[in-house]
Amino acid sequence: MVIWKEIGFFLGWLCGGIAVFYLLPLLWDCILLPVARRTRTNLDVLLLEALRGPARWVGLGIVWNIGRAASFRDLPAVSGHWGWGIYSGVVYIFLVISVTASACAAVKAAMRWYVSRLGDPEREKKLAPVILLLSRLANVVLAFIAATVVLGHFGVQVSGLLATAGVASLAVALAAQETLSNLFSGVALIVDRPFQPGDRIELPDGQIGDVIEIGMRTTRILTFDNTLLSIPNAEIAKSRIVNQSAPNPQYKIRLGVDVAYGTDVRKAKAILLEIVASHPDTLKSPAPAVYFSEFGESSLKLLTVFWIPDYREKFRVLDEVNMAIKDRFEAARIEIPFPQRDVHLRTGESVPSARPKVADDQSQNGDRIQPVDPQ
Repeated sequence: MVIWKEIGFFLGWLCGGIAVFYLLPLLWDCILLPVARRTRTNLDVLLLEALRGPARWVGLGIVWNIGRAASFRDLPAVSGHWGWGIYSGVVYIFLVISVTASACAAVKAAMRWYVSRLGDPEREKKLAPVILLLSRLANVVLAFIAATVVLGHFGVQVSGLLATAGVASLAVALAAQETLSNLFSGVALIVDRPFQPGDRIELPDGQIGDVIEIGMRTTRILTFDNTLLSIPNAEIAKSRIVNQSAPNPQYKIRLGVDVAYGTDVRKAKAILLEIVASHPDTLKSPAPAVYFSEFGESSLKLLTVFWIPDYREKFRVLDEVNMAIKDRFEAARIEIPFPQRDVHLRTGESVPSARPKVADDQSQNGDRIQPVDPQ
């Protein structure tokens, strides 16, 4: 009677696990997902959708493992049999694999949620290889943890395996240090967005160019002379970069103009202000302004400040403004001086000359220098 009671108890646990396997999707669809869709974030929705399948197997494994531990405890002949040991090991491994698969699905869903927050299909497309790589890396780590747990459950010493894995990981990290640094820097550039493809940036060495692509290893920049620069992401991520396209394409131009001493400065300022204000490609707000900045060595320095709507038009607008300034200054007889220096020469004064070195030498030797008769 006891054996049949234990068998019935064991079969009840098996049937309970199968029932949980089929009831969990109903719980997901009827209760958990509707509640999650009412929250402000969609992270819980993505996690529940990703775990809908693996959770069934986890529930099945949990119930069967509880049944395994609770069944045949009063029958050592059964619980001590080698067949029961194999069954117990298989059920335990099944539970560990189910939990590992659920963890992998949760990590992938969390990464998808983070990428979806960016709101940029182009960035999502660029991050797709990174998400795939990180997902596979997470799968490897979780699989290693699962293998360690299973081996430990069966009494296998895993300390040597952990030490070997640590040494191997260190060796790989040292060998791929530069590659990994560029990879993670590329991810940081894509996520943080200090610049985007199409932006015009200025590098620390003064080079200016348009960003063509932010890759996993390098960032490609096209300079004004049509040269393509490929800069490692790690190098550009730790550099001071000036983004001329942000926060908008508007660009401030500071134009220095020198006039000669004696020039009517108010008249020169009025001409400069009229030129930049009347140009069709200068903005009215912020309004252009002209300042008398300083007294130079050879000129009076004026500073003209104005804005243009697009930084790409800088050189054309500067050319047109400079040509207009030259024409108007020539018509108004305003001189643009070149650097000059006055040199004063003194005449009519005698300059004492040093005695010849030969005479000094002869005097020291005791020879007498006879005066020369000018006649």
